[in-house]
Amino acid sequence: MSEVFYRIRSICAPAFTPTGFSSLIRPVRIGPFTIDSPGDWRLELTAATQRLLGDTIALTNEDWRADSLLAGWTRAHIASHLAFQAQALAKMAHQLRETQEPVAWKSMQPDAVLNLGAQRNALALQEDLDQSSADLMNAFDLLDESHWKNQVQTSQGTLPSQSLLLDRLNEIIVHHVDLVLGFEFTDVQPAVTRALLQWNLFRAMPRFTQIRLRINSDEGFSVAVGAGTKVTVRGSEAQLLAWLTGRKDSSGITGADDLDLGGPV
Repeated sequence: MSEVFYRIRSICAPAFTPTGFSSLIRPVRIGPFTIDSPGDWRLELTAATQRLLGDTIALTNEDWRADSLLAGWTRAHIASHLAFQAQALAKMAHQLRETQEPVAWKSMQPDAVLNLGAQRNALALQEDLDQSSADLMNAFDLLDESHWKNQVQTSQGTLPSQSLLLDRLNEIIVHHVDLVLGFEFTDVQPAVTRALLQWNLFRAMPRFTQIRLRINSDEGFSVAVGAGTKVTVRGSEAQLLAWLTGRKDSSGITGADDLDLGGPV
């Protein structure tokens, strides 16, 4: 087991050295949000991936079959989803090197593929998480400053290519919580928590057609999105992120008791 863990660390956790690319350390404009980088997006993703793999390496076949926080998904479904998403983002990263046109965002996993992947044993699940994560980080490694200036096309418009890193960081952290292995949103460093709060507010914007939601965090962040009846929600940024992503109810925040977000973001 220790030999496998060493291999995972060596593949998925390269040395923490700055890339030198200003694109990875400057604020990113996503819709109405200017999201500050916590330092270097790629290094944050590397650290988050290493944490997740360090927690999953000891899981047995039985452990993987246990329920996750997502209704109808076991931990094995989480692994299947994360591996598929890594492969999809890696393909988009490679496309950023081949064209200056916006790259279409394609990461939807068919249910049949998700369920089939979730039937594998612990070793196969861990190896897929390991290899897909390594392939994605390698794909990001191949991008230079000019590639990071390219864009991706989503259902919510054209976004900077750094959104690939932000989306993957969000997936790793949120689904790490879903695995119910002791990792919580309160374990995430504050700068990353705020970045993910903004990212998920952007992703949820199409849902806010009847309300104008104002978020006021205890840490001093304030923003309003949507149109309609004004609603103000307050709480810590970790609690707001947990609520917005559907991982916690509204008991840890104020003003959201009557709000229905329509399921996890």
